[in-house]
Amino acid sequence: MPLDDNVIILGKSAQDWRRKVKGIFRSGGITALVLLILFFAVAGRPYFTVGPTENGLVLRFGKHVRTLPPGLHVKWPWPIETVLTPDVQQIRRITIGYRSPDQQLSSRRSQETPGAKVPVHDESLMLTGDLNIIMVELAVQYRIKDPAAFMFNFREPGDETGATLKDICESTLRRVIGDYGVDAPLTGGKAAIEDEIQENAQELADQYGLGLLLTSVNLQDVQPPVEVQPSFKSVVTAKENKQKYINEALGYQNGEIPRAKGKAAGIINEASGYARARVLKAQGEVERFSAVLAEYRKAKDVTTLRMYLEALEEVARKIDLTLVDANLKGLLPLLDLSTRQIPNATAGADVQASTDDWRMEQ
Repeated sequence: MPLDDNVIILGKSAQDWRRKVKGIFRSGGITALVLLILFFAVAGRPYFTVGPTENGLVLRFGKHVRTLPPGLHVKWPWPIETVLTPDVQQIRRITIGYRSPDQQLSSRRSQETPGAKVPVHDESLMLTGDLNIIMVELAVQYRIKDPAAFMFNFREPGDETGATLKDICESTLRRVIGDYGVDAPLTGGKAAIEDEIQENAQELADQYGLGLLLTSVNLQDVQPPVEVQPSFKSVVTAKENKQKYINEALGYQNGEIPRAKGKAAGIINEASGYARARVLKAQGEVERFSAVLAEYRKAKDVTTLRMYLEALEEVARKIDLTLVDANLKGLLPLLDLSTRQIPNATAGADVQASTDDWRMEQ
């Protein structure tokens, strides 16, 4: 519906505005308007590039409307749309319990020489599960997982007044340390504590919508307070000595027990071999006796004489014996009796006498 000529717009009537617009079109105002639009289009930079490690966040009148991957993109010129390009691959870092040289200290923190690691005792002092106080320093590395959530839901950790992620990590650290005894963070429990801190802090970061991914959590320096460090060192030394003695005892045990078992097995094998040899020897003697008995039953006289002669032969091997013919004359010049022993001569006579007695019995 056409406007009434009597309507006043910005102090002028609708009829005056119509005359002014017609005058602009007649005097080449269209060209000027097109040039003005082109100027704002070029000056507003409708083309932009997102880097290979970045994501592009397009804001339309300040409201996030889309997220763009790396590459060349188009947007509405400024001031309609603007672009933020956070680096989503950059590894960022926060510390708890100390400040590195590149981190700014607030006035209420310890004032130390610049360039050295500065402890922050009100962050590092915490209570363990067995009611001991220790000083714990923690370093957390993270990167952006959701750039939109990071840019609009998260306060940058460089702000010492209390960044969200730093608060999350510090509270998680205190809670986890409170679940362990004092020995765990000081000795071999660091890995389990670090894993638990990272898992719990990541859950809280996701719950709060921070858009961050924790890449590593590392316990840096864990010590007892300065006032009790000598006592703690004495306790640690005593525990190390205890473990050393236990290892030495186990080593001695592992050496002696196999040696004793081997010796016992050798004795058992030797006894088993001896028993088997005795059994086999007894069996052989039984078989030999049975064979002799069978021959004896066939020819008693011959077998008896043979057995008697074999017994004499066995005895004769153990004595110095000389057998001579009883009818031999001139024996003395041939034998050097000074070197002969009387028992041996007597034994020879006994053998001769026993042989004659046996013959007479036959």
